[in-house]
Amino acid sequence: MTFSGIEIFLTFLTAYLMNQTRIPVQNLLKTFSLGMLSLGASRNGTQEVAELTRMFTLKKNGMEYVGQLRIRPEDPIVKVEVFNETYFDEFEQPESTVLENLTQKVLGKVKKENELSDSVKALIKDYIEGQELADIESESIEQNLSEDAKDIDVMFDRLNREYFDDKIQATVKWGRDVKTQNKSGFRYGSYDENKKLIRLHPRLKQDFVPVYVLELTLYHEMCHQFAPSYKKNGSWQSHHPEFKKKEKEYRNFKDARNWEKNNWHKLLLPANEEPETVNN
Repeated sequence: MTFSGIEIFLTFLTAYLMNQTRIPVQNLLKTFSLGMLSLGASRNGTQEVAELTRMFTLKKNGMEYVGQLRIRPEDPIVKVEVFNETYFDEFEQPESTVLENLTQKVLGKVKKENELSDSVKALIKDYIEGQELADIESESIEQNLSEDAKDIDVMFDRLNREYFDDKIQATVKWGRDVKTQNKSGFRYGSYDENKKLIRLHPRLKQDFVPVYVLELTLYHEMCHQFAPSYKKNGSWQSHHPEFKKKEKEYRNFKDARNWEKNNWHKLLLPANEEPETVNN
């Protein structure tokens, strides 16, 4: 089944509005429901302690999820985790966005309690101030990178510096796009060990593809040089444990993989052609 004219128009309109409107992180809480939050009993009483651990539950769509808040004078100062990974399946937003907003919600409720020690209050204050500073710095970086966000040479240098100590020696190029539809699969990129050449599929240039998906593709190919293939029991191992461990160090690994899982079919068509709907 193909898109109707109205569906195509609405798709383009939605994409345009998303590109034109940047929602500050602090306002995201208003755009989607995280569920009903209930805090567990405090384990620390009113004594002066330098850290805090609190369990909590979230009720959403008839399901109950269990999580934990930990505040301590170490890095990270504040850590919120949900033990049921299916919780994040409730949202269209990336897991990192949901977790960031959930942290704000849990901290907001904890801050209202009278029995918090002065040490914990100070840690929360330091964390919030640090997040506000990070948001300001992030906005500045985004403005500086907006023009070359998909400049693969700039991206390669940045990833090489951040994750590989500038030890990856390779050339990166866009591959050639054929103007026919892929029938069953899509190869995001490749690495030629002999030529030390990374090729990225040009369909990843398209506006609907998040930058972090392109970054992970390039990072994945760089990992092939960092953790080379080897032969075991007569067969070559490319994505061996050392490789997978390094690949998961990429900061947006889960978000990129989730996007690929849900949107890979859109990349089967040549650029600028409308994808067919996929019935699950």
